[in-house]
Amino acid sequence: MTNEASVEVAALRYQVATSCRILGMLGLMVEHTGHVSARIPGTDEMLVRCRGGNEEGVAFTEVENIRRVDFDGKGPEAGEGYAAPYETPIHGEIYRAKPNVMAVVHAHPYFALLCGVTKMEYRPLYGAYDPSSLRIALRGVPVFPRAITVETKELAAEMLDAMGERDVLLMQGHGITVTGATVESATVLAIQFDRLSRIMWDVATSGRPGYDIPPQDLAEYERRSAATRTDRGGWFALQGGRNWSWNYYVRLLQVNGFGLPADGRSR
Repeated sequence: MTNEASVEVAALRYQVATSCRILGMLGLMVEHTGHVSARIPGTDEMLVRCRGGNEEGVAFTEVENIRRVDFDGKGPEAGEGYAAPYETPIHGEIYRAKPNVMAVVHAHPYFALLCGVTKMEYRPLYGAYDPSSLRIALRGVPVFPRAITVETKELAAEMLDAMGERDVLLMQGHGITVTGATVESATVLAIQFDRLSRIMWDVATSGRPGYDIPPQDLAEYERRSAATRTDRGGWFALQGGRNWSWNYYVRLLQVNGFGLPADGRSR
């Protein structure tokens, strides 16, 4: 491995560990449940959150918990006192089937669970309050109707059939799986999915029907979703490919006392 490639892998490893801490801090991953991975560019390998070492739970993930393995969870870093997740097929089979996916988050958010077991319909009930999570509702939320842990390639194939071309999947009685072009984007998408689920649940349990946003507003948000950031101009163009939401959650880790992974660029 060249020095440049080694630095890239170290940076990815740090991002995956940071993602785990963010999702643990926000309650999308509780205790030792859930995992994040990143494809290592140009290889059939990934970096994935493994259990082992001085295990303290996902919210306190260290760089050492992020191990380099192949898409079956095997490899030199799968041992050494660490074990790949039982649900490694969630990650490995997504990477095999979707070459453009570079990161996967599998989490167990409470409100997504409630929406799944009650077969809640995700509806576009709001607009400017949070256009980012609205986009999930606009595109629709596919459902994997199995409550089982996805420990085999066969179950992962069923999961992929349910997911289709979407980047989010509600796993009924289980959790969520989301994908992204980066660790940052997959992490933020999982948070947005959780926010949408919370709103859907609160509206349903309020006893009020909730009203869909006006058709002309719906059309405008769909147009904006199709536009590039450069087309929209303003701070969208300024933001470029950077994920400011990620920066916000990294800062929250620090101010809330969760901190960042201790050994940021080693291993």
